[in-house]
Amino acid sequence: MKKVIMMACTFLVAGALVNGVSVLLKSPFICKFLEQNLILILVAILAVNTTTISVILTKMREIADKNPKIDFKNTRKSMRQSTIEHLCLIGIAAAVQIVKGSPIVCASFKPAEFIFEAILIGIFIYSIQILYDTAQSVYVILDYGH
Repeated sequence: MKKVIMMACTFLVAGALVNGVSVLLKSPFICKFLEQNLILILVAILAVNTTTISVILTKMREIADKNPKIDFKNTRKSMRQSTIEHLCLIGIAAAVQIVKGSPIVCASFKPAEFIFEAILIGIFIYSIQILYDTAQSVYVILDYGH
């Protein structure tokens, strides 16, 4: 849990930095893009990750059948956790977009828009990191025994 919180904080800071640069450059591109596409992108990445994880689990089963001493319990647990994290990111992104769309919230708290945009950018970066981790596991499992 501590690792997840640290990662979330890291990606929130990264989101704030990216949003800060975007504001300085007066470029609304990333915020408009994520406002229109973030949920769809997150669901697509989740679908890719879930499919990839199922392929990896199949290969892990083959390896475990050949080598009964190998235990993939922690790996399976990590894969389950990444799926849960991703589902949480989708829920948080939806909630943030709902609140961000409220003129009441944005009018009553001036930095709200910047904060919400930073959170959404951080969520996007976090989801890309999850995708990267899954891709790395593919290479590890393919290289096993070679």
